[in-house]
Amino acid sequence: MTINWQDLLTTVGGGSGILLAAAWLIRTVLNDRLARDAKVFETQLKAGADAEIERLKHSLELFAVEHQVRFSNLHAKRAEVIAEIYAKMVDAEQCGQRFAYGEGHAEKSKREEAYFETHQKLVEFYFFVEKRRIYLPQHICALLNTFTEKLRKSVIAINIYVPIEQPYNPKLLEEKVRVVKEVYEAFDGSIPAARRALEEEFRQILGVEHGTTSA
Repeated sequence: MTINWQDLLTTVGGGSGILLAAAWLIRTVLNDRLARDAKVFETQLKAGADAEIERLKHSLELFAVEHQVRFSNLHAKRAEVIAEIYAKMVDAEQCGQRFAYGEGHAEKSKREEAYFETHQKLVEFYFFVEKRRIYLPQHICALLNTFTEKLRKSVIAINIYVPIEQPYNPKLLEEKVRVVKEVYEAFDGSIPAARRALEEEFRQILGVEHGTTSA
């Protein structure tokens, strides 16, 4: 901005006019400087904001990727745990069934040996599940507890009541018939039903699609 001082002084005159001119000039220069500084500040502020937005977007993208990786790893681990639990669950059921239908009716020494092995198998299954409860919903853990308890009680019942023969009290023999019948019904009904319920829950956790089958 070019100022003609001669014209300015002629116009405003001396004395107070010079002061007014100086004040006007200073104000004009300051306004011009402020305008330029404001523009520079605005440009810098926008550049800083854009850079910060990009950094935030990058951080969010990294977080999303890390979350997806952790979720995928957790899902894979859960699938592995479920597969292991299910395999051991089938083994435990078959072991209990063998004892109920066969080994539990053997002579004393063989029955005692079979009972110890069967009971040990059920205990191992129980603690195997206990150590992996963190991967499963609470209601699944409750179903597993029910399944294990039904097996355990059935095996214990066979071990206690099958040896009962004459000359024991006839009422005990009646009790034996009733208990053994309940055990067989459990292995035919409630125990496999508990396993099927767990199968359905496992499929839902894993997101496995399955069609309905006709009866």
